[in-house]
Formats: sequence, C-alpha cells, structure tokens
Amino acid sequence: MELNLLDLRQERCPMALLLAKRHTKALSEGQQTSIYVSDSSSLSDITSFLLKQSFELVCEELDGYYSLQVTKGTLSNV
Repeated sequence: MELNLLDLRQERCPMALLLAKRHTKALSEGQQTSIYVSDSSSLSDITSFLLKQSFELVCEELDGYYSLQVTKGTLSNV
C-alpha cells in the first residue's frame, strides 16, 4: 500500500483544515496518508476533524512540526 503525503507546514487554519479534509476525503477504505503541520491550532483542528470522521490517527512531534499518520477506517467503523 503506497503512503502519500500532504505537507501543510506552510499553511494555517482554516486553509490547512480545508486542504486536509479534501485530501482525506479522497482516500479509499484502509488507505494511509501522512499529514505534516507546524502550528498547534492546525494540529488541534485537523485531529478533531479526523477523529470525528472515524479515521485512525497517530501523531508524532518531530523537529519543529507534527506528523499525522492517518488511515481511513473501514465502512463498519465509519
């Protein structure tokens, strides 16, 4: 399974959230992606959205930014 990347480190909310919504909506069931964000408000907004939409999510703080590993849940989880 190919892992794709959405780099939002140069974006701020609400644009970061809008782009993350579009990107994750296009995922197929079980598909994974990584999202990079640099500010805590974008992290909070995107994380909240993804959890409400039943995505599996792992967040890691790296050198000056956050990495979100996102997996779209199965239909039974949504």
